[in-house]
Amino acid sequence: MSDYLTLGDLRRITGEPAHVLNHALNRFGPEPAGRIGIVRVWRQDQVPAIRASLEKTSARSRIPERRTTTTV
Repeated sequence: MSDYLTLGDLRRITGEPAHVLNHALNRFGPEPAGRIGIVRVWRQDQVPAIRASLEKTSARSRIPERRTTTTV
């Protein structure tokens, strides 16, 4: 594994769709460690902060969680 993680790498690590991950990173950070060409990259040690950003995004979601109800 490389020293740096791209958005695609983070998508595989977190299991989140790219658009959700991109929104969380843009809104709550952390800032990328740098760029390689036009590609943003993050360090491995930033993954916990990225997961925290994803939690903030889901906590602020306006879409209610799907609840299953059983009718008898």
